[in-house]
Amino acid sequence: METLTLDTFFDKYGKRLWQDKYLKDCNFMVNRLSNFSNNRTRAIGSYIDDDLYDFMDHLKEEGLSDSTVNRYLAAYSRLFKKAVNKKLMDYAPQVEWKTVESGRPRFYTDQEVDDLIEFFLDSDHPWMADFVLMGVNTGMRLGEILSINNPKPKKTIGTISPCGNFIELTNTKNGSERTVPMNASAREALRNLDNCPSDVWTNRKFYDTWALAKQCLAPYDEHFVFHVLRHTCATRLAMEFNVDTLIVGTILGHKSIATTKKYVHAKKDNLAIIMKKLEERAA
Repeated sequence: METLTLDTFFDKYGKRLWQDKYLKDCNFMVNRLSNFSNNRTRAIGSYIDDDLYDFMDHLKEEGLSDSTVNRYLAAYSRLFKKAVNKKLMDYAPQVEWKTVESGRPRFYTDQEVDDLIEFFLDSDHPWMADFVLMGVNTGMRLGEILSINNPKPKKTIGTISPCGNFIELTNTKNGSERTVPMNASAREALRNLDNCPSDVWTNRKFYDTWALAKQCLAPYDEHFVFHVLRHTCATRLAMEFNVDTLIVGTILGHKSIATTKKYVHAKKDNLAIIMKKLEERAA
């Protein structure tokens, strides 16, 4: 299989995808995503949905409008679909941008998380429940989870600490290193994943299986995606457990405190839910 980067793929196929008057703008958009990944030699086939979600957040932090973000995503969608057609990618990562009330990220309720876990445990893919538990308890991106002890990591390298309570991540999305703590639930989930089928550790296999849950549980919810588990973890840490904003940002690997603050902007109804939970636990 031929290996091309985002830049070289655009150079080769850009003129077939866009009219000349749009080429300059599209080239600029492609270069921005390539630079954001901190690896201009990265193969186009290694990009997944998480890459677009993270870049989308970055564009919003810069103050770009929703319509501008949509233009970026439309360009990437066309480029990635062409890469799939040329058999350089297993699937085309795609994120449809939609505004969320008050700019607050979508997160899963406790019931939605429980429904996901129950769905996968009752399916032919019970190991997917452990991916859900890893995502919601650590806030790690899918690519980061897939990198743990992976002999052929695509970019990020994840290793388990000697004590077994932390994941050490290097070469992450923003180019930095970070240490992610694991609670008992995450540690058990990671042990279970040691025994799952080997082809699970591929993007295509994972997303095909996730699509089954989405079709059953939330067929019309465009934001019913794995990355929302990362948002859910951040929201729980910040709002339910009152973890300091800087610590939440450190655990999730946010470069900007503005990203983390999105999770601590509590609405009155969310505060009421949290107070009810705290009272139940105190009873």
